Amino acid sequence: MKKVVVLTLIAVVALGATLVAAPKIAVDNAVYDFGTVLEGVFVTHSFLLSNVGDEPLTITSVRVACGCTATALSKTNLAPGESVDLEASLDTSHYGGRISKSIYVESSDPEDARLTLRLTGVVTQPEPYHITISDFNYLFYLLIDLRIPETYATSHLMGAVNIPLAELNDWVSRLPEGVLIILYDQDGTQSDLAAQVLKDKGFPDAKSLMGGFDEWINVYKDKFTIYTADD
Repeated sequence: MKKVVVLTLIAVVALGATLVAAPKIAVDNAVYDFGTVLEGVFVTHSFLLSNVGDEPLTITSVRVACGCTATALSKTNLAPGESVDLEASLDTSHYGGRISKSIYVESSDPEDARLTLRLTGVVTQPEPYHITISDFNYLFYLLIDLRIPETYATSHLMGAVNIPLAELNDWVSRLPEGVLIILYDQDGTQSDLAAQVLKDKGFPDAKSLMGGFDEWINVYKDKFTIYTADD
């Protein structure tokens, strides 16, 4: 009889242990207070997600509120004791006052299938002379002078970088994607060819300045033009 009781107790304990075993998600800090920032500033923070349970945890999705972004997790399956960083950012453009934005992490945790993280803080109005990096990114363009270095050194448009046409292919891997690229030469003939080359290589926003440097000087004279001291 005692043997039966002992075996029964062992079975109950084993069953209880099986029932208790489960994945469990945890975070180092569910709320990140970024303090006070100017409108337009990007707030970034890294949340550390961990599996503190005793069974493997699967993170099935990460959803963000409007204005937030989150980078893809380096891994979505966590063994017991494993952790992963969740990089989150918030564009504070068009917000003001105290704000709170949520990030939802859904997982196989049976007790907390949706973990809520928050980015919170106060957004104040910038000065009239400020420009946000998102606005600057929207306005940004790359101006390329395709002429030989000697001609470029004599005179060129302000802000232009010198990449001779013969070297353009060598620069393709270093050119920014998703940015307006304006190319010019002396009269617009080489820049037409260069723009087509870049379009074929995955730069749909590459443009040729019609008429080139000569046409700019003809219409706008010395405006936005840099000359050497000798000139």
